[in-house]
Amino acid sequence: MTNAAQNIQAQLGVTTDITLIHPVTLGDGTRLEKLTVRALTIGDVRSAAHVSNDILRELHILARLTGLVPEDLDLLHFADYQQLQEMFRS
Repeated sequence: MTNAAQNIQAQLGVTTDITLIHPVTLGDGTRLEKLTVRALTIGDVRSAAHVSNDILRELHILARLTGLVPEDLDLLHFADYQQLQEMFRS
């Protein structure tokens, strides 16, 4: 997670942890066993306004909320992505 993402999480004070059913290894060699997801902001929604495809828009927003890049989210097992979606949509 980037320092900027950590700073935003600290400012908002609201995060949720999702323990991955199927941990993954990111491109930089980091083993990802849980996702820390921060609260959605208007800035997150605005940043995705230019994305016309619903799936890509969701990936863009979820990447911002987790501090990952969309390519990292591509590595997630579908069951773990569903956990992330459920948290996001609730």
